[in-house]
Amino acid sequence: MKLSEFGNTGMRVSELGFGGSRIGGIFAGSGSSSEAQRVLRAALDAGVTFFDTADVYAQGESESLMGRAFHGRREQVVLATKGGFCLPARRSFIRRLKPLVRPVVQALGVKRTNLPSGISGALSQNFSPRHLIRALEASLKRLQTDHVDLYQLHSPPAPLMQSDAFSEALGTLEKLKLQGKLRFYGIAAEVPEDVPFCLSAPGIASVQLGFGLLDPYVLDHGILASAHTRGLGIIARGCFAGGLLKDGIEAARLKDMTPKWPRVLALRSMSKNMGRSVLDVAFQFCRGTPAVAITLVGMRTEGHLRENLRYVQAPHLTPEDYLALRQLGATPPAAIGGRPERRSHHPTRTHDDAGHERDDYWCRSVRALPRGAPAGATNRLPNFRRPHALLARHARGCEPEVARFCDQHLRT
Repeated sequence: MKLSEFGNTGMRVSELGFGGSRIGGIFAGSGSSSEAQRVLRAALDAGVTFFDTADVYAQGESESLMGRAFHGRREQVVLATKGGFCLPARRSFIRRLKPLVRPVVQALGVKRTNLPSGISGALSQNFSPRHLIRALEASLKRLQTDHVDLYQLHSPPAPLMQSDAFSEALGTLEKLKLQGKLRFYGIAAEVPEDVPFCLSAPGIASVQLGFGLLDPYVLDHGILASAHTRGLGIIARGCFAGGLLKDGIEAARLKDMTPKWPRVLALRSMSKNMGRSVLDVAFQFCRGTPAVAITLVGMRTEGHLRENLRYVQAPHLTPEDYLALRQLGATPPAAIGGRPERRSHHPTRTHDDAGHERDDYWCRSVRALPRGAPAGATNRLPNFRRPHALLARHARGCEPEVARFCDQHLRT
């Protein structure tokens, strides 16, 4: 396993990172706890040293599993976790009852997708000093350690990163660093467009972002280069595009799943010509991008681990193959033969129409503003020089809170 320099931290980390979002939870199969610990230990034995989790993954069980799996081997791993989300009351209640609920769920064959949308409650965010201190203390307890190597703010919205609350949150993390409870801290960005807002933040050592063949935004817009120049450790997640690149998805179904289907089909053809699987090509593309220190992949079973280790052991892409894939990634699907895309909120389902992309992002930033914010609050949003017609359309068609700010922006 190749070890990479992690920005300017001095840490050396495995180029393959273990994503812990898929371990634990009431929907995991029987024996999932022991299996998860076996997979975590097997990954470490195979040379994986970077393990990423969060306090909300499986209501904290992901952290607990890592704590048990690495008991006695703490010095061999680089532990990264995240904070900033709050579990709603019903999820906290489920966490306490999980040992009793899981066998019932398994016996009834209940699937996550079958649950009513509101049954588990909506997550909220809190980046206040009090919450971050309590969240880190709880994470340390679950991870069975006195410090984490990397603590990341979990998906802070763009408006927050342009406010005094962001500076206060970073100041809190700096104090916790001085107390020895974390070695470094960084940002786990929800969408690539949020990354520029944190690049100039003092003290951060890393940024985690969505990046891959179907989501080259951070490469196309120079964001990776900017983060790398600043000396940040870059963690790239989503190289497999949330399952869109896996084999066996028929073209007709693929067209219903994503507007990027022409690019997926083109990747299948290119991968075949290279004598590789699409997933192998996707991993090698991410791994072969110089600024990327860690390619983070979610794993749950020993089969997942073996497959990803095969990608690590496979040859790197040739410069010619990388360039061909890079050119394909920069080509809008409409030019390949599909319909134009619109960016969504999911980092692996991005869109190439720049106007729609900025439009969606601006409105998402508006929605994140606090209720009752003054008209001048729009001045803190990114200035996209949007045409009045576009704003007028939103003023007519969006929810009242967004429409109100659109109207104010039009008048200014």
